[in-house]
Amino acid sequence: MRFKVLTPNFAEYGAQVIKELEAFAATVPGWTIVPNNYEGIRVSCDKEHGDGWFLLRLSLHDPVLPLNFQSDSIGGVAKMAKELHQFASKFDQLDISPLKQFF
Repeated sequence: MRFKVLTPNFAEYGAQVIKELEAFAATVPGWTIVPNNYEGIRVSCDKEHGDGWFLLRLSLHDPVLPLNFQSDSIGGVAKMAKELHQFASKFDQLDISPLKQFF
């Protein structure tokens, strides 16, 4: 999915979202930040917290933050999406409406 960044300075805003997600992810039980990811932030989630991974990165040319999910369990993506929605809802210049499909 792709989150639209609604401010003209999308690169700076998107970089801030990713930086804050890194700090948030470090506090979520069952989430592990995958090191040395040069695309954005990739987080591995244990079986109880999604059984998979997600990657949030900044588009180089478009005002969007692409988000990719993968889970090995039915309902795993929804678990990760719920946590991400809690985090991302504080960013008023980020359209996170694509996450609503999981609720």
